[in-house]
Amino acid sequence: MKDFKVDVNPEVIKWARESSGYTLEYISKKLNLPTQEYKKIETGEEKISFKKLQKLANIIKRPISVFLLPEIPNEPSTKLSFRIIPNTLKDTQNNIDPELILTIRKAKYYQSIANELIKELNLENKISIPNFSLKDDPAEVANQERERIGIPITEQEKFKDEYQAFNKWREIIENQNILVFQFSFPIEQSRGFVIVEKNPPVIVINTKDYILAKIFTLFHEYAHILLRISEIYSEEDLNTQNQENKEIETWCNKFASEFLLPKSHFINEYNFLVNKKLSLEDLISKLSTTFKVSKQVVLIKLKEIELINDDEYREQINKLPKMYKELGKYRFTKSKKDVNFRKCIQERGKKFISLIFSAKEKGLITTADAIEYLSLKLNDLNKLESSLEA
Repeated sequence: MKDFKVDVNPEVIKWARESSGYTLEYISKKLNLPTQEYKKIETGEEKISFKKLQKLANIIKRPISVFLLPEIPNEPSTKLSFRIIPNTLKDTQNNIDPELILTIRKAKYYQSIANELIKELNLENKISIPNFSLKDDPAEVANQERERIGIPITEQEKFKDEYQAFNKWREIIENQNILVFQFSFPIEQSRGFVIVEKNPPVIVINTKDYILAKIFTLFHEYAHILLRISEIYSEEDLNTQNQENKEIETWCNKFASEFLLPKSHFINEYNFLVNKKLSLEDLISKLSTTFKVSKQVVLIKLKEIELINDDEYREQINKLPKMYKELGKYRFTKSKKDVNFRKCIQERGKKFISLIFSAKEKGLITTADAIEYLSLKLNDLNKLESSLEA
């Protein structure tokens, strides 16, 4: 195909690049153009060729039709703050990675699809959880929520392992008209985030994170939904932003801690293990296994209720960072058989998938639509539908 120049709005090209998180230098290199030459395309001094435009659209994961718009679209900002692994934000130079920006856009896209389908299916579009404020005691709220949800601590302790625990908690949260997605994005920038601007609210968890850390993140984000607050602030943000933001994060952390580790039961379990004359390190491991939370969460709880002193806390917490260097091994476990549709369940969750199949069954969307929304081939779509019906 013969190449030709395309008459597009240069401001749209610049917006598409910047909103996707890419620098001039990166795009220039990918397009095999000198930076100054590419810069002329964004200033309107030069027109871009169609082949270069196709390549640009592929690089920044935008449909080529976006570049043909007469002016910059009114797209909601993807700028959010996130839960991060402590002391790693400095490595990102405080820039949001394009992969993370794409994840935010994807989460909002699926949220919009779910919102429309819920309306079309005449389903309840309100979340079925109470609304709280920072004035409420997070520990009391956690106890109320555990009672309302109906999962006693004894049932939590009987979870076979941390994977069963995560899947059970996810199911419980999704049953309250909340979508829980798991996507892969840079772990050094974000453990997860939540979007509550419209219903259904969306919690996004990083697939690269340690499974026990995912459980705490799940309830930290759930706490944000209880507060009806989307923004999640990183460690560095907390050093520079206002007191209210710090209070939000503290509230959400305390809620998640008390929900997963109810104080009275935690103390009883601690005393039981102390009587066994375990070392502090073994005691922490046992508590982590019992409650299906990370050792870091256990340590913070122990320090918070003064069961260990500052020196003991620092000594044990310093042994944990090596765990995060091996995060890759905690990604999804994949069997060679039926990997695509099983990955779809893990990523998008049964709540979202059930909406797609309900809409397809009632003729509100086509099979082609379902394939697009679930990123599956027809054969995998049929396997997925059969597995959910079983």
